Amino acid sequence: MMKELLLAMSLGIACNAVGADTLTVTIKGLDDGKQTSRQQDYREAVLDAKRQAIEQAGVTVTSRTTVVNATLQEDFIESQAEAVLLPGFQVIDIGYIADGTYQVVLSGRVQAVAAGADERPGVLALAMDLYSVPITFQLDGRPLDAAKPFLAICATQDSQAIATFTSLRELKRCYGNLLHHFVYLFKLPPGKHRLDIKASIMYGNERSEKINMVEAEVLPGQYTVYEYLSDPDYSFAAADREFLLGRFARDNRFRDTTAAFRGRVERSLVDRISAFGGITF
Repeated sequence: MMKELLLAMSLGIACNAVGADTLTVTIKGLDDGKQTSRQQDYREAVLDAKRQAIEQAGVTVTSRTTVVNATLQEDFIESQAEAVLLPGFQVIDIGYIADGTYQVVLSGRVQAVAAGADERPGVLALAMDLYSVPITFQLDGRPLDAAKPFLAICATQDSQAIATFTSLRELKRCYGNLLHHFVYLFKLPPGKHRLDIKASIMYGNERSEKINMVEAEVLPGQYTVYEYLSDPDYSFAAADREFLLGRFARDNRFRDTTAAFRGRVERSLVDRISAFGGITF
């Protein structure tokens, strides 16, 4: 009888105000429909319930799921759930039902986020490799130097230095001194931002152009990281913080390659990126 009652509760989302800034929610969470292990299916159902709970609180998740991989999506949902789910919420394990779907019911209170309350800029970080072919790319239909504020952080050749540049022109003047990996940073208003990338490639005596476009979702007060993929993609793909730090600290051929030095490089990068964005990277 108890199980039937819980299933009846889970057929809809109850969302009732209990205060000016909190909501009471009762939400049915489902797995992705692909039966794997019980533990994994339970995890997927809980994430789905948490996603719905934070969207009830006023945080949009759906658009982000189209531009990040599953791990980043899960991290985002968990971090937002920690911010808006109030202590004392419960997740009731329903288990597999007749159609093979795994279900849970989440009940508790969420902290409501007022519409338009968080308009802080976010930071778009583009982790780049040294270009093997000429490329050009634009942000929101404009050359990169037109997108302000802007910062490029680079590792310089045969040294232990990390250099910063505030314009693409300045960076290009030092192009011959760059090693493999560097990062462009843009402080941008939250929302979708379009990157257009064009690579000019020589095949024998023929020149070919590869043109790609990606829409990056920048979130208020957060970092969105993309990796530039060279041959054969010539485009950008979603990446993460550890990927970016690893490119600098492990893949650049500094004179000092000890673990202690790599640690100092990572800390220096985190400090510089955080200072630019005004938020911890």
